[in-house]
Amino acid sequence: MNAVQAIGRIPLSAILVAALVLRTGYSLVLYWNFGDDGLIGLDSIDYLRSSREFATAMSNGAVSGWQLLGPNLHMMPLFTWLLAVCFAVGGAAGPLMYVIVQGGLDTATCLIVYHIAGHFDRRFAIPAIVAAAVNPTQIVLAGLVYSDTPFVFFAALSLFASLRWLKSPSLANAVLLGVGLSAAALFRILIVPWAGLSIVFLALAILWQDRSQFRRIARLAVPALIVAICIGPIMARNYTQYGAFALTPQSGMHLTRWVVPLVKEAADGSPWEQTYLLMEKRTEARFGPLTGNPFENSRRYVEIGNEAMLELGLRPALKGWSYGAAINVAAPALLISPPVAQLPRTGFFSTPGRDMPEKIFNFVFRSDNARYAQLLLIGLAGVFLVRLIQVAGVIAVLQTRHFAALFFCATWIAYVLLINGPVASPKYRLPLEPLFDVLTGAGIAAIIGRKRLSPPGTPGSVNYSTG
Repeated sequence: MNAVQAIGRIPLSAILVAALVLRTGYSLVLYWNFGDDGLIGLDSIDYLRSSREFATAMSNGAVSGWQLLGPNLHMMPLFTWLLAVCFAVGGAAGPLMYVIVQGGLDTATCLIVYHIAGHFDRRFAIPAIVAAAVNPTQIVLAGLVYSDTPFVFFAALSLFASLRWLKSPSLANAVLLGVGLSAAALFRILIVPWAGLSIVFLALAILWQDRSQFRRIARLAVPALIVAICIGPIMARNYTQYGAFALTPQSGMHLTRWVVPLVKEAADGSPWEQTYLLMEKRTEARFGPLTGNPFENSRRYVEIGNEAMLELGLRPALKGWSYGAAINVAAPALLISPPVAQLPRTGFFSTPGRDMPEKIFNFVFRSDNARYAQLLLIGLAGVFLVRLIQVAGVIAVLQTRHFAALFFCATWIAYVLLINGPVASPKYRLPLEPLFDVLTGAGIAAIIGRKRLSPPGTPGSVNYSTG
């Protein structure tokens, strides 16, 4: 029996246990060596402070009305509540408890990957879940206090529900879709525009297959209603308290502090920090100091940012988005693991270069920290190898001829890369990883060649047999 055959005989439950052990063990090792610093990224400190204060206020009965949605407008409610529960139960060990919970959620994501892969071809299922179980991006992000891992679990659930709907437009699948989309939105708003797009796509796909299905299409009103009910209170709070019909005040600062500087850098090599400071000065020169209304501040930034984008033009924007997509797909997750991220060195945004390709070259090959450079190169080699396997996976998945499902999944990948734009990090790639896992599994199955994966009588394992 070769290694591939051995993997195929591993019970599904054993793979899930291994995935959980990897994630839990990784988090515990970091916590043992670095304490809370091993579990936090750039934004984590603010998340932890807000949630700790919220948990204390809840225990004192000092939270009511709109306050129940959380004190931090940049955090969606489910993220705040989950962190607050971890503090309420774990006390000072709240951050550790949170990443342990994340490990469990990401293990469940691996199970969803198994079922998504099986939707295309049962031969892809076991290799895909193995790929998910050992996926460095998923493991590293599951060990950081961010909202991304829970978000991806529910986003993957919504993708799975959508594929089920394409096969069977039932009420149960519509409800599952609504739950996935809504819960994901209550962790990160990235999915909210996608919710509308996906529901329209699913309706059109069913009509295309069979126009007699019109009555069943009406069931898609269920996920739309669930999403509206879940995000409605957030919109109502922001409108009644700040006069803004919006979910978050992040858009303006994201545009002027990240998107515009990175597009400008793609256009003429201007350092990110230089354009960042210029945008701040332009905003203050026109509007004066920031107000106490974060949504008004965001509106001001949006105005300045949109003007700057028009000045830059379409070509630099396309270059910026292309560079961002390439980095998002290629950057090793190892770079955001705290022991590596905290190594003293010049950061990517501060790395000099006449243009983005030179900047990337200098960052990769001329780092001022030899250990960081070595780890980066090892990580890049690993990502490159996996991407090659995924190319084979794309061909294998195309051969299944599930064209509606394929187009739907490809649209999700394009959507995430478009939304992230020029802002690049392995963190922003995480929503794509479940589908990348499927491609890895399909690629492995394709590379096996004449070895066929055929599930035995029980769903717990998959055997390989010579075809």
